Amino acid sequence: MNKNVTAQIPSFLTTEPADLDYSIFQLNLYLNGYGNAFKPYKIDYHLLLMSYHLWEGKDLEEFCQKQTIGYFLMNPINDSAEAREAFYLDVREFLLGI
Repeated sequence: MNKNVTAQIPSFLTTEPADLDYSIFQLNLYLNGYGNAFKPYKIDYHLLLMSYHLWEGKDLEEFCQKQTIGYFLMNPINDSAEAREAFYLDVREFLLGI
């Protein structure tokens, strides 16, 4: 058995090298370049905290993924891999208090 196997970090971004550069550029714009008014998503932090409290602090990664998928199922016009990844990272960062 190989004990040097690394765990996969879940991501919504593509793994295709040709598209990865553009995806990372777009992700950076969503996270650092655009103001909240220009992001393809809106986060209701009060509702997010209530949902996380009801989740009872189980697996944070799973919670963030479910929130991301749920949000973009309800808002498909703004859906993209980069928007999902940015939403996921914003939610995770907020809940971790970073």
